[in-house]
Amino acid sequence: MKVEITSKKTNPLLSREEIEFTVKEITVTPKTEDLRVKVAAATEGNSDTTVITKIKQKFGRKEFIGKARVYKEKEKMDRTELKYVLGRNFKKEGEKQKKEKQEKRAVKEKKKLESKKKKKK
Repeated sequence: MKVEITSKKTNPLLSREEIEFTVKEITVTPKTEDLRVKVAAATEGNSDTTVITKIKQKFGRKEFIGKARVYKEKEKMDRTELKYVLGRNFKKEGEKQKKEKQEKRAVKEKKKLESKKKKKK
């Protein structure tokens, strides 16, 4: 897998670099975790503060196009990025989000059942 940076923009307001890249010499869609490490190495950043936002393949080509954001600070990344994007990039956070959603659904269902019981009485 060969990662080439096609464009690089700095965003000082959000303290990050917005990067567009291409992945060559690969036949299968790469894993987000692997891409994060490769992009971080190519930009001399940290893989813990790198987020892959898009991976796309053009029909019939063995070339992938993607977008990434490399933050200077992890705190800034946590405040700025959407939860589902962080969940895709960092599996542990994604699992936490799933558990939280399941708990919220269980609480809502319980409340609905209790309100139905009260109406019947």
